[in-house]
Amino acid sequence: MTNSPFSKVKGVISAKLKDFTSSLNLDYTLDDIESTIELSKKFGDLSSNLLMKISKSHSISMDSLMESIKPYLSNLDYFEDAKVENGFINFYLDKGAFSKLVLELVHLEGEDFMGSDEGKGIKVIVESPSVNPVHPWHVGQVRSALLGDTISNIMESCGYEVEREDYIDDLGLQSAEALWGLINKEKLNIELNPEEKYDHYIGKIYVAANSYMQSNNIEEEIKELSKAMEIDGTYESNLLHDSVSSYIAAEYETAFKLNIYHDDLIWESDIVRNNLLEKAMDLLLKRGIVEKSTDKKYEGCIVINYSKIENLPPEIKGLKEQFKVLIRSNGTPDYLAKDIAFHLWKFGIINGVFKFSKFMDKQPNGKPLYTTSINGEDKPFGNAKITINTIDSRQSYEQSLVKLSIELVGGEKLAEGFNHLAYGMVNLEGQKLAGRKGTWLGYTADDLINEAYTRALSLIGSRFNLTDSEKDFVARNISVSAIRYEFLKMSNEKELIFSWENALNFEGNSGPYCEYTRARAVHILENYNGKLDVKKADFSKLSTDYEFEIIKLLSISQEILERASRELKPNLIVEYLSKLSTLFSKFYEACPVIKVDDQDLKYARLLLVSAFEKVSSKAMKILGINPIDRM
Repeated sequence: MTNSPFSKVKGVISAKLKDFTSSLNLDYTLDDIESTIELSKKFGDLSSNLLMKISKSHSISMDSLMESIKPYLSNLDYFEDAKVENGFINFYLDKGAFSKLVLELVHLEGEDFMGSDEGKGIKVIVESPSVNPVHPWHVGQVRSALLGDTISNIMESCGYEVEREDYIDDLGLQSAEALWGLINKEKLNIELNPEEKYDHYIGKIYVAANSYMQSNNIEEEIKELSKAMEIDGTYESNLLHDSVSSYIAAEYETAFKLNIYHDDLIWESDIVRNNLLEKAMDLLLKRGIVEKSTDKKYEGCIVINYSKIENLPPEIKGLKEQFKVLIRSNGTPDYLAKDIAFHLWKFGIINGVFKFSKFMDKQPNGKPLYTTSINGEDKPFGNAKITINTIDSRQSYEQSLVKLSIELVGGEKLAEGFNHLAYGMVNLEGQKLAGRKGTWLGYTADDLINEAYTRALSLIGSRFNLTDSEKDFVARNISVSAIRYEFLKMSNEKELIFSWENALNFEGNSGPYCEYTRARAVHILENYNGKLDVKKADFSKLSTDYEFEIIKLLSISQEILERASRELKPNLIVEYLSKLSTLFSKFYEACPVIKVDDQDLKYARLLLVSAFEKVSSKAMKILGINPIDRM
């Protein structure tokens, strides 16, 4: 992967500034200097605050620095001028030379221009959304699924080897309650349609069973059912497996509509069946990370004793309680114990645990979906250097304990690869969603998709001249772009108050707006209907701000992508795509392309349109949005 144009011109500046700092006998590395350079917000095209840093750190007068740097600000490739203004070194690009550099590179690399080799040779496991298999996704859980999928796309675009993983919590209390309801449907007094999509069907049973429990004492029945679920070959375990399998198949009907795919499903029951938990606890006991408690309150429990651990993370250090129970005195594990065991497998600390078979031969993306199973085969899953878990911010304490366990077993360097992608909860305006109470009814992911499709179909029917089949195709893709864009445009740690009005806004800062803007570019290129030739273009004629602002933004696409990867921030890609689309709309209105008389300018503008189309297409694909050529 070629270095980005922005990186190249930063390198030109950095080399000169390195010579300058060396002349002052100051020990600044190229990385130190590059960190001071960014796109200028006011003066010039790029600026550096290096002089201010030197003046402050080394007590050298600004006047002296301004005078001594002058010889180093001339004869800079790709720049026509450089000045010191208000303490900043401002660099003015040669528009023709820089436009040629950017547009020729996009023409050569295509969509790969917005790509990176930063993660080459490094394996990442992204776990999401790991929804309990007892009710359909509601709009809150859509956020987890979309974050995980988009982070996977971002990491892959940066060269990482990505394993997309979905954890199936089939042995939890919620699964037991849903299974009890399935067995005792006649007691629930609800109308059920066996032909209904299965995740909705089992969801109604789960809500009714939970409601039944409020006025009927069935705790012992649930406990006995939970035990029977974990024994291979029982009626209960077989029924559970069939129910969860049907749930997963229904779940993926929804996931595929949102362009979400996975590589493997890890079932909690297979963690138990393959003794991963026991292996993990044995390892933690041998390392002295956990202990069998002799404290009266926790006698017989296997616990983490915080008082015996140095350098506790802030989330744990200030707690009054000094113990965290992993295995209760009756032998039942806390959820955290299983999660720690699971991550010891993810990082390759414990190997050879799971066998895999195909759950689906072929997903819509052309790849199979594998699942842990009894009679499977070995697959190269697990053994990652980086793990990313999309889990809501309420689980930060538990996630910090998983990271602490990884550090205590594998060392600080290995633990650095553990990432909790925390996200704020998604709630409806005026109420909160809750699985047990069934407040998701009417607000499921399927409802969202159907409503978005209906609105999109109505919108395009009144605005675009398309056949019925074309309208259906565009509406399905536009509805997904509207949903994904809306859920991803906000920084993940913030709470998202969901409203239909915002999610289905087809104007301005939205997925459909970006789709429409790109389709305009495609239309221009189709009207030209010729081969683009960089030799025919005179890039020096791209002199307007409309043109050059797009070119500068195109030049930093790789930097935006890499930053989104490092910071785990999909919203950075959304913001970039939004700004790029807005700039192109302004260019479209102000600068004719096909009808311009100057042929050299025409070819240069065509290459600019083509570059915008390629980079915006790549940004959309990273966000899981299918670019539409005609609207």
